[in-house]
Amino acid sequence: MNVPARLAAFAAMLGLAFGGAALAGAAIDPTEEEPAAAAGEHGGGETQAAGGDTPHGGDGHGAGAAQPPAAGDAPAGEHAPAGDAPAGEPASAGSELSGLAVSQDGFTLEPDRTYFAGDRLKRFSFRIVDDRGRVVRDEYEREAERELHLVVVRRDTAIYEHVHPRKGEDGTWSVDLELREPGVYRAFADFQIDGQKRALATDLFVAGDFKPIPLPAPEPVSEIDGYSVEFASSQPLQAGQARTLTFSISRGGRPMENLQPYLGARGHLVALREGDLGYLHVHPEEGGGGSAVAFGATFPTAGRYRLFLQFKTGGRVRTVAYTVEVSR
Repeated sequence: MNVPARLAAFAAMLGLAFGGAALAGAAIDPTEEEPAAAAGEHGGGETQAAGGDTPHGGDGHGAGAAQPPAAGDAPAGEHAPAGDAPAGEPASAGSELSGLAVSQDGFTLEPDRTYFAGDRLKRFSFRIVDDRGRVVRDEYEREAERELHLVVVRRDTAIYEHVHPRKGEDGTWSVDLELREPGVYRAFADFQIDGQKRALATDLFVAGDFKPIPLPAPEPVSEIDGYSVEFASSQPLQAGQARTLTFSISRGGRPMENLQPYLGARGHLVALREGDLGYLHVHPEEGGGGSAVAFGATFPTAGRYRLFLQFKTGGRVRTVAYTVEVSR
C-alpha cells in the first residue's frame, strides 16, 4: 500500500474511535444529580407530628431544610411559640400567666440558696433586683394587704404553701418554709410595682426519695376539717374567655355565713397551669355574698389547671384544691 493510501486508512480508524467515545459520553451525563442529593432527601424527609419530639441528630424542619434557623427565629410559615404558652398553642391576647422565669420587665429574683436537706424548717432568703442590679427596697405597693406574697408549690401540686416573708433593711426577704417532703418545688414571689402585678419564680430542691403524685381528676367539691367547698363556673371554662369562679362553703350541710376577711377579701385564689406551673393572677369579686366567694379569671390556654382556694373561719386559714379542665 502506497503512502497516501495508508494515511487515508489511518484517518478512517481515528474517526471510528472518536465516534465511539462520543456515544459513551452521551450515555453518562456528568450533570445528572445523584439520588442522595435530590430534593426531599435532605433532613430525613420526615414530617414532625404536632407535639412530637425532634429525632436526635436531625434538624426537625422536614425535607429540604438547608440549615436550622437562628436562635429566636421561627421556621418559615410557623409562629415562634410565646414564652407563656405550651408548644403548639398560641398565646391568647391579654394573658396574665407569669412565674415562668426568674426575670420579667427588668426585675429579677435572686435567691440565696435553692438546695435543702433534712426535715427541719428551711430558711429561704431572696432579693428582687432591677435591671441595673440594684436591690428593690421601697418601691413595692401593698396588694392584698402585703408588699409581697410567696407561694411555694411542689411541681406535682401535691404540696402548697402561701407565706409572707419579712423584708430586711437591705431589701432581703426571709421566711422559714416547711418543705418536709422531698421533691422539686416552684417558689413564686408575687408583688406589685407601678401598678403592675408580677410573679417571678425559681425552683427549690429538697433532697430525698421523691415520689410524685398524679394530678387528681376534676371534682366539684373539696373538703377540709368538716367544711365542704363546692366549685362552680358562670359558664363552661374556655381558653381566652373571662369567667366568674364561685366557691360555696358549708359545714354540716349549713352554709357558712360568717367567713372572716383574709388578705383584705373573703378568700384568696391561685391558679397554676399543669406542666409548666404558669401562674395565673385572679381577682376577688364583690358579687359573692354569704357563704359564697367569687373570683374573676381568664385562662389563656386550654388544658388542666390546679386551683388553690384559701378562706378563713374561726381565726384559721384553710386551703382546698381543685383540678379544672379548660377547653379550646
